[in-house]
Amino acid sequence: MKAKGAYHSPLRASQAAATRERIVAACVGVMRRGADLTYAAVAAEAGVQERTVYRHFGNKEDLEVALWDWIIGRLTHTDFAAGNEEQLVASMRESFAGFDAGASLIQAMLRSPQGLNVRRSQQPARRAMFEACVDSAAPGLPPRVRDRAAAVLQVLYSAASWDLLRSLRDMDADQAADTIELGIRSFLSGLRQQDGRQVAGHHAASGEEP
Repeated sequence: MKAKGAYHSPLRASQAAATRERIVAACVGVMRRGADLTYAAVAAEAGVQERTVYRHFGNKEDLEVALWDWIIGRLTHTDFAAGNEEQLVASMRESFAGFDAGASLIQAMLRSPQGLNVRRSQQPARRAMFEACVDSAAPGLPPRVRDRAAAVLQVLYSAASWDLLRSLRDMDADQAADTIELGIRSFLSGLRQQDGRQVAGHHAASGEEP
């Protein structure tokens, strides 16, 4: 007699995936309206019962991570893999185009506690990316300078900078990206020059040949 095992239904799995996607799409709708991302609001938007949302997303953090994954996959296409100046600029340009495509959602996230939580969840990956780009442009910086240089890059390449240029300077994605590219390249150029002067100063003080 064969032992009974768990029955896997492809149809049930497909239905569950569709429901999960419907719930995430509802999160997008709630955020675009500027409403609080609550289970009740998401359930109403998705047309399902609140317990269905809980079944797919057991806690608020899971819901926010799924929303951020949707934004990355559908809008910004950011994978935080840039490791040098050229890759960072290319990634920024793609992200800014995505920000424009989903402007209302991105702006809602910038202004909501849920949006801040979502962005914080990605901070380790973002920080590592900016530090890698600093290391590529000016290797061997003192830790404090390296950390602040990475922070400058994060300020430049951010949804907040895109929003400022869009809202206060009436720039579209290309114009905003041109502006931020100028900032990134100018900053990294200055960082390289400053690093070169520091190295030269060290050699002069120690009597070593540069």
